Amino acid sequence: MEKNNWPIYSKDNLILGNPKSEAAIITLWTPTKQITEKLDKKLFWAAGQLYSKSGINYIIRNILANPFIHYLIICGQDLSGSGQTLINFFQKGIDSDYNILDADFALIDKEIPKQAIDLVRKNVMVKNLIGVRETEKIAKELKSCLKKGKLFASPQTFPDHKEEESLSFPTDQSVFKIREKYIGPAWLRILKLILKFGVVNKSWYGNEVREIFNVASVISEEDPFRPEIFPFLQVSKQDIEKYQSSIMRGNKGDEIYSYGERLWNYKGMNQVEDVIIPYLKKYPNDRAALAVTFDMTADHKASRSPCMCLVQATILNGKLNLTAYFRSHAIFSGWVLNAFGLRRVQHYLAEKLSKKLGLLTIFSNCAHIYDNELPPAKKIVQEHGFKKLDYCLDPRGYFIISVKGKDMVLKHYSLNNQFLQEFQQNGLEEKAAIKMYNKLILAETVSDLSHAFDLGTELQKVEIAIKNNLEYIQDKDLLF
Repeated sequence: MEKNNWPIYSKDNLILGNPKSEAAIITLWTPTKQITEKLDKKLFWAAGQLYSKSGINYIIRNILANPFIHYLIICGQDLSGSGQTLINFFQKGIDSDYNILDADFALIDKEIPKQAIDLVRKNVMVKNLIGVRETEKIAKELKSCLKKGKLFASPQTFPDHKEEESLSFPTDQSVFKIREKYIGPAWLRILKLILKFGVVNKSWYGNEVREIFNVASVISEEDPFRPEIFPFLQVSKQDIEKYQSSIMRGNKGDEIYSYGERLWNYKGMNQVEDVIIPYLKKYPNDRAALAVTFDMTADHKASRSPCMCLVQATILNGKLNLTAYFRSHAIFSGWVLNAFGLRRVQHYLAEKLSKKLGLLTIFSNCAHIYDNELPPAKKIVQEHGFKKLDYCLDPRGYFIISVKGKDMVLKHYSLNNQFLQEFQQNGLEEKAAIKMYNKLILAETVSDLSHAFDLGTELQKVEIAIKNNLEYIQDKDLLF
């Protein structure tokens, strides 16, 4: 391969140095420019970030296309575990399913033969500087790299990884509502929705995403200090605590931005302590307790800009509710930690305002899974997404169904057992069950899909019972 055609992947996102160098730098989550701007470019050939474990595939492919690279310097902040997973790849290898050993959800593309993978592991030396950002230490390691002066193999390229395209089922692509007690099941349901109804689009980075639009996820009972850890989650309790710690402080570290910095130190303003809390103390029933996390004057021009744009706190019935708006949301790799972080902020606000913890609503405008995340996402959904259906009470209430003469009678109650309204329909009329159901729909009495199915079943039973002079008892089989 010609040197001027390399790297073949992510070239626009890399900083290139000296083609005679045998070293490359991986800066993980730390912006590459912060590492390289004070570094002699003669010391390295290429430098770039590694946000997710799936990006390891591009590193392997680039090295195989240019086997003159003999050294990898891994440095910077490792916020997602991608750095340690890269270390595991070189030290431990992959299993029979092409997953990096001792790493969850770290699949290597099966288009790359194991023989080629072994070539990289055998001939490339990794220098572990995870957490290091000082230019002097990185330069020292680069200078210690002994020159080999030759390729360790012939250049090789392999077909791009293409997930078999699955059918996107029809839907209106308007608003998807998800309501769960805990963050884990909500995340699983979003994955299912994207895999079922998602459309394929190009991402900012040039690869493809499968996405749906306007996902409203409502979490009601998650305790941010005692998180419910489900077996399918990619994060541990320690990961959650680390992320929560970062979103609760105004220091952005080496990042271009952080949500903590935007909330607690936005252009010198603490939006939590100096805006939201005092505003709700003064006007507890108003709707202007907002924190803005997107800078309209600069973020459109930035290389990376916040996906979360707005956070709003409201008080209802003595509970502190929090709503966050994301313009774009990486569901597989980012949503879970975002949710746990926001729940922690919400708990803090509730405590400061002496309110109970209410609903957390996360509105994801473009909810997507990157193409290289599709295989592990599908595996999770296949293994955990169809085990059982958890029935939740419809927040709009329930019905007591009975027969009065030849009429079907439905009494509507709230979840705290308050009578709301009554509906009647002559059961002898043609399609009586459908006529009753139309009344319920027009009265906006049902919001939960499982509740709707259950009502439909019961209404059909009532109609059959009335027309055949049978006894009807709610939730019991008809006896002929």
